[in-house]
Amino acid sequence: MADKSTVVSEDKVITTTCGPVKGTAVDGIRGYLGIPYAAPPVGNLRWKPPVPPEPWREPREITKLGPACPQSEVMLPPGIEEMSEDCLTLNIWTPARNESDLLPVMVFIHGGGFVGGAGTLPIYNETYLAQKGVVLVTVNYRLNVFGFLGHPALSAESSHHSSGNYGIMDQILALKWVQDNIRQFGGNPKNVTIFGHSAGGASVVALMASPLTEGLFHRAIVQSGGYPPTVLRHLSQSQYGLDSTESLGLKFAERLRVDGEANPLEAMRAKPVQEVVKVWEESVQNKSTATGVSGGWMLNHLTVDGYALRGPPGKAFKDGKQRNVPFMAGATSDEGSIFPPMMGLGTVERYRRYLDRVFGKQGQKMEAMYRAPDDASVSQALSKLLGDGFVSGARAMAWGMSAIQPKTYLYQFTMQPKIFLYPMPRSDDWRKEFGCYHAAELPYVFHFFPSSKFVEEDRKLSEEIVGYWIRFACNGDPNGEGATEWPAYDQSEEKHLILDVPIKVGEHLNKKACDFIDEIDGAR
Repeated sequence: MADKSTVVSEDKVITTTCGPVKGTAVDGIRGYLGIPYAAPPVGNLRWKPPVPPEPWREPREITKLGPACPQSEVMLPPGIEEMSEDCLTLNIWTPARNESDLLPVMVFIHGGGFVGGAGTLPIYNETYLAQKGVVLVTVNYRLNVFGFLGHPALSAESSHHSSGNYGIMDQILALKWVQDNIRQFGGNPKNVTIFGHSAGGASVVALMASPLTEGLFHRAIVQSGGYPPTVLRHLSQSQYGLDSTESLGLKFAERLRVDGEANPLEAMRAKPVQEVVKVWEESVQNKSTATGVSGGWMLNHLTVDGYALRGPPGKAFKDGKQRNVPFMAGATSDEGSIFPPMMGLGTVERYRRYLDRVFGKQGQKMEAMYRAPDDASVSQALSKLLGDGFVSGARAMAWGMSAIQPKTYLYQFTMQPKIFLYPMPRSDDWRKEFGCYHAAELPYVFHFFPSSKFVEEDRKLSEEIVGYWIRFACNGDPNGEGATEWPAYDQSEEKHLILDVPIKVGEHLNKKACDFIDEIDGAR
């Protein structure tokens, strides 16, 4: 793959609704990098829904990836070189030569727990997917405090009387931009697949449940998106033992020391970026409250605001009210292994507080299932619990979708990873410690092999996985000639595809744990 930062400009000019753009040439693929799909959300636009950018008339050179949303540097992913509030850009990679090509479109939403990441990381090897015949779009959206702050004053100034979920609204505006413009890049606006990993997968779930997304996409893939939340914070009311989103915003404003200002919102919007990020971490991601990782990712960010989300996405899936589109979901076999080191729950006491915080009155049942009799066993118990949560989440989504959509597919990725993707301390024997960890499938989905440790069987598996993803984007069915048959998910047979060497079909994925977690969730 060519270096995304050193691409060559090409002469072809594309006219968009915002203005004309000139792109790049990368490995025979045309790339358009850093297209602004919204006005910079700075100044008075900080903590407001996104709006289209000011149009331009002269052709704009779109040859440089846009900056990531500001985020903590503690867990900054490798590959993020620039951060800015002016981050609402998207990137397009297309093999098309004419508007009439009408190729399938795939829009990727990056992960990072809603607190970090970007759609421009090197691991997202866009040119490979584009070379397989799709128009690939990656999106940056607002994260952490910039994307998800709720506050009574923000709700009061809003025309729809809500606040928070700005990051989800960014994604929605990006999808509207795709609908309005992707044909000029050779893509078919009537054949758009959204797919995302981790928080990006959770975003896909939220978009499927949102009332604002009708007609914006036609297929959906959730990679390790967690359990679709049936319990979320509500905007202004405390429910399920959770403080409201607005109350979190008030605590944030108090820590930011703007309460005494004549215009607190104006003072908040004038605060420097890094101060805002730091205070948000102190207010919301405090490990002592046991809401940092897992439950905290969704509980402290996604909000039932009555506008972008009228209820928890998990409830929409249970009630059959999500977008009825062909659907794929899955998880890795050791999803939970990377999270315990981040969570700071190294004692039984903290572990129990975490279970009570996240599962409420069902916390004791979770503790009985995922036992940690002493401090030394907390990490292993937590890893198993979280891992089962990801797998049961994928199954729950497949179960709910299969009731309304025959083209529903479930997978588990079990291939032993060759590299470790996270910038965290680890032992020399990380494979034994982390196994097939959260995100282990990404190099295979994007055919990204930066190390000689990857061998021919890895490349072959990647080609097979990419084939499934591309065929699904083309017609909603991942199957094709020469590929192992992937049976559609059926509630009676519960078949899924095991992505490994060799690829094979399995049944009743992690059934005991999945049934238990479904029972716990239904009782909350």
